[in-house]
Amino acid sequence: MSYHDPVDHKIKQFLKSKTQDVVLPDTVQLAVENALSSLSEPKSKKKSYFKQWRWAAAAIALFFAIGAVTIYTVPTFAEMIRSLFAKDNPDIGLLRAQELGLVHNPHIKVKDKGYTLVIEEAVADPTRVTVALQLFDKKGKHERERLILGEPNNITIKDDKGNIVGSMYDMGYTNDFYYMVEFFSEPLQTDKITIEGNINTLGNRNVPSIEGNWNFSFDLDMKEANSKTQVEELSGAYTTPHGMTVNLKRITRMVQGVRFEVETELDEAAMARSPGDLWEKQMLSFHFETLDNEEIHSVNPRKLGYMDSLMTFDYSVTEKGKMRWSYTFKYLPEQEPYRFVLDGYSIAEVDGSKFSFRPAELKESKDFKILKDKFELIGTSMEKSQRGDGTDELAVLFYGKIDNEIRQELWSAYDSEGKQYIVSKRGASSLENSLPDHWRKGFISMGDRNMKTPYEFRIEGLDHIPEELTLEREVVDKRYNDPNWSVTLNE
Repeated sequence: MSYHDPVDHKIKQFLKSKTQDVVLPDTVQLAVENALSSLSEPKSKKKSYFKQWRWAAAAIALFFAIGAVTIYTVPTFAEMIRSLFAKDNPDIGLLRAQELGLVHNPHIKVKDKGYTLVIEEAVADPTRVTVALQLFDKKGKHERERLILGEPNNITIKDDKGNIVGSMYDMGYTNDFYYMVEFFSEPLQTDKITIEGNINTLGNRNVPSIEGNWNFSFDLDMKEANSKTQVEELSGAYTTPHGMTVNLKRITRMVQGVRFEVETELDEAAMARSPGDLWEKQMLSFHFETLDNEEIHSVNPRKLGYMDSLMTFDYSVTEKGKMRWSYTFKYLPEQEPYRFVLDGYSIAEVDGSKFSFRPAELKESKDFKILKDKFELIGTSMEKSQRGDGTDELAVLFYGKIDNEIRQELWSAYDSEGKQYIVSKRGASSLENSLPDHWRKGFISMGDRNMKTPYEFRIEGLDHIPEELTLEREVVDKRYNDPNWSVTLNE
């Protein structure tokens, strides 16, 4: 005669109620069923401690079942956040979303051709959309490299009117899942978004492609996230010694990020140095710090090992000489006061500096200095054109020690007869002599002396070595690091 202990029924109901709260893959479901069946009826009903042991066993079974789900599907964003906290720059915005209960569970599970696409967690607010996506093979192994986004695969974001407002990409960071994100430079204005995945091919250059259908679609309600948005108007203006006026505009606080807006305006003298559209080619350098001078975040510094939580930035021309800038960070202090510090800026300006040399005489290096920038020419060589048309072009090899920026500069070359050529650049650059406690010092090193890989000026269309060559920097990406301005916020 079998005996049925009522405790067993309670335990099994308890386990079933808890495991129903999560979506279990087939293999994990089997493990849960085994855990439940292992709690078989006792052969005798003696001693109350046996019931206590059964409850402990139930808890252990549940722990391992849910633990298996975590391992099999995806570490929760909270676990990912904990791992990011071990780094210098945690994703505080994601943590905030979890604390506010804004992590959605779409329970997407699409199977085809032996592969299963799974999405268990997603977070969305006007700042960004974050989705944890996994792809499993028949054995339950996560295929981290098989899904490639780009034609024909894509994951788009649509607003409540059906307009495409973004396209997601994989940020990497983890081997446990595809960390899909899309950042919005302008806060998204919609009460609902739809995430649509069109996944029809799996494979990469090292793995044969598999055609199939892993399409999915799910909606995320944005109303609660939108309700958390707060706008704070800022005040403060400063004119630099060289004619740029900086106006602080506003801070927009959203669940996953903080948008900081600033406006710049150039005076007539500054505009004259940057005619045409050169004045639009600007870059701002600044940082935030506590009142105890501890760095919070930095943007475009020369500082060694700076704190970087910039998710996205955007700029636009508002009128002649004026530009509007927006920077979205993962975090800025909400209650305690902190400082905004302007470290510098750069702007494309007409230069005209030039130097000439005879390539045949570059058996020993030759140094040139224009403005504060130093160039050490070490040789020339004929190379295949970077245009891939089979022609040759002259390469001038050099190492550089550059005080200015290099992104917006423009060079031309002239041969012995005065014929002009377009110049492009090729090579690696890095910051040197930057300091861990200083945002403005240091220079850009062009070329790598340790690896003996110099930078190159490529003279397009020059298919011979001329007797003399002149290099002219028509436009310099002029760097100004002499502003002296800071503003205390949250006072």
